[in-house]
Amino acid sequence: MRRSGEMADRSAERAPFGWAALAAALAVTVSPAALAQTQPITAPAEDQTDRVLLEADQLVDDQLARTITAEGNVNVRYQGRTLRADRLVYDLNTGAIRAVGNVEIVLEDGSITYANEIEADEAMNVGAATELRARLGESGTLAARQALRHGENESELRNVIYTSCPICTTGDRPPTWTLRARRAIQDRETRTISYQGAVLEIAGVPVLYLPYIAHPDPSVERASGFLPPDIGRNRRLGSFYEQPYYWAISPSSDLTTSLRVHGNVNPLIGVEYRRRFWSGMLELDTTFTQEQVFDTDGTTFGDELFRYSAFAEGLFDINDDWQWGFGVERTYDDEYLRRYDIDGAGERRGPYIGHDTRLISQLFGIGQTQHSYASVAFVGFQGLREEDTSDLLPVILPYAQTDHVFGMPVLGGQVRVATNTAALLRDDNPATVDFEGSDARFSAVATWRRDMVFGPGMVLSPFAQVRGDVFHVETTPDEYETFGRGLGLAGAEISWPFMRPGERFDLIVEPVVMAAWATNDAEDPRIRNEDSLSFELDDSNLFRPNGAPNYDLWEPGGRVSAGLRAVARARTGESASLLFGRRWREEQADGFTAANNLAGETSDWVGAAQVDFGSRLGAEARFRMADDTFDLQRIDLGVRAAAGRFNVSARYFNLDESIATPGDPTEEITAAVGVDIARGWRAQFGLTRDLDSDINLRQEIRAIYEDDCTFLEIAYTRSETQRGTIGPDEGLQIRIGLRSLGVFGGS
Repeated sequence: MRRSGEMADRSAERAPFGWAALAAALAVTVSPAALAQTQPITAPAEDQTDRVLLEADQLVDDQLARTITAEGNVNVRYQGRTLRADRLVYDLNTGAIRAVGNVEIVLEDGSITYANEIEADEAMNVGAATELRARLGESGTLAARQALRHGENESELRNVIYTSCPICTTGDRPPTWTLRARRAIQDRETRTISYQGAVLEIAGVPVLYLPYIAHPDPSVERASGFLPPDIGRNRRLGSFYEQPYYWAISPSSDLTTSLRVHGNVNPLIGVEYRRRFWSGMLELDTTFTQEQVFDTDGTTFGDELFRYSAFAEGLFDINDDWQWGFGVERTYDDEYLRRYDIDGAGERRGPYIGHDTRLISQLFGIGQTQHSYASVAFVGFQGLREEDTSDLLPVILPYAQTDHVFGMPVLGGQVRVATNTAALLRDDNPATVDFEGSDARFSAVATWRRDMVFGPGMVLSPFAQVRGDVFHVETTPDEYETFGRGLGLAGAEISWPFMRPGERFDLIVEPVVMAAWATNDAEDPRIRNEDSLSFELDDSNLFRPNGAPNYDLWEPGGRVSAGLRAVARARTGESASLLFGRRWREEQADGFTAANNLAGETSDWVGAAQVDFGSRLGAEARFRMADDTFDLQRIDLGVRAAAGRFNVSARYFNLDESIATPGDPTEEITAAVGVDIARGWRAQFGLTRDLDSDINLRQEIRAIYEDDCTFLEIAYTRSETQRGTIGPDEGLQIRIGLRSLGVFGGS
């Protein structure tokens, strides 16, 4: 062998003639994706940006064997890519390149791949690597005995191990889970990695054999393909299998379709579409089937009809201050959602939120600036309770409000002007119900308030309000009357806070009195109470001048609210607070009942107490006591505590039957207990019980394991409620989440 040269200064620069293949080799072992994407690199010698910079302890040019060998701390840089190795050989005869020993590839984005050896030809038609180790995306780790490149878009990996769990550097503990396979294919066109003969190992123990499994390359954000299935069984549906498919339509939109096959009833199809726009977003979630009605046991009856559910929402920016949007909630019949275990009711899709017994569809616009707020909404309802009558549920066309606070003070105080309008449209009512009809109202109100400190720290806040209402009411079918009323009130709130600083805690005690007088010309039998049907005077609104929260009701005459506020705050962060008081009124008024605590001339005593001792202990209570006997009329008590491995939370409420709404529960308790069993493992026990009827509204037991890459939940749930044809039910749910692979589960 004849050596023509050696260099010891560890640097050499060559024009990219044959080194183009060497530069191309930098991508061979970057990742399975890189194996499929590498292309030959060619560049004119004078192009400095395409030059290869080679550093090594020793460089040997063997002209007899026509090889160039770099040895010792080899470092090759080309177009932002770096290759490091113990030894590198370039064969001038074949154009083959081989890097051996501690091979490390660093791409422009900082991602690193390791291998024992790589090989490539000058044209890069075939690439190979041994003992490959690579990071895929932010969490995936892949290792393979051998990696081969087949053509432009496909790479083959042999004896593969993949995980998204952290790798123990000492090697004494296996990852939480690994996926082993004898062979894997990375397809650049479909952007997936598919495994053949795969075995899922948990903590190093094989638990599941999968002849075939595929998932998107974790380095890509989104890829089309089948999602993990949902498999389970319950009394109504029987055994079922749901298979979703995800379609990444574009960078700004995607679609998920699913087919759920049941043992007892016909299949259910689901479609979920999402899209982002430069000004907002759109989501659509719908299901449909062709089936009869069926009960808790899956017994079908009635006609086989097309049945569906539809939930949709959109929100878009008009400019910096205004947005418009819509929300759709609709289902074929009252029990469709419960019958098929479909989620979606009760989610926020606009300013008004429905729940599982009443769906809301809305079209709205909202604008807000530093000193003003405005909104307009068109709202429709669908009642899902047996007693709901569609003729009595109105369509609101529209509900609009504005609120403006003037920046400049008036008489030293703040002035705000608000308007509110509501138009309710109802269909003709059947003869069996009382006539409700359609109506509309417009209100304009101006409020002034000023806060002043005087004397020995007393705070005086005078206020005044004037309001005008115009009503357009359907008094008899197709007969309307238009009339108005003028309202006003004035009063003041005065408080005197006392503060006692201490070494360990500060104490503030503040007596508060609010007195106001309002006009008496509010009662008119033609005015229907549409917006103040459910409210209660409690600790949150004790000092509000007008006891009615909205516009249809008006509290006339004089009233006085008096109470005491106290707060204690420790230097270490703990705190406790108390509010207690009541209200006196000059006269009774129509529309104010015992349920809202404003039926007579005196209200019940109301209060709230709260203690917070950090994460260890906390409690809060809201209560209402009879004005003469101090008997509890309502109590809402919540407590939480944690000690060692245990944590407990509970909430209890009790409502006296005299102020309860017929049909609603008057006594209920919800409790939850959690315990940390071992590293990553915890158990939860939960119960919600209706103490009136002695039935469990919901009970559940859960065992949960969770770490950085794995989630396992086993849950048993049971409900004893009966609504319509859907009665008590129970189920066992198992969910397994493997980071980057998805969630496998069923109920």
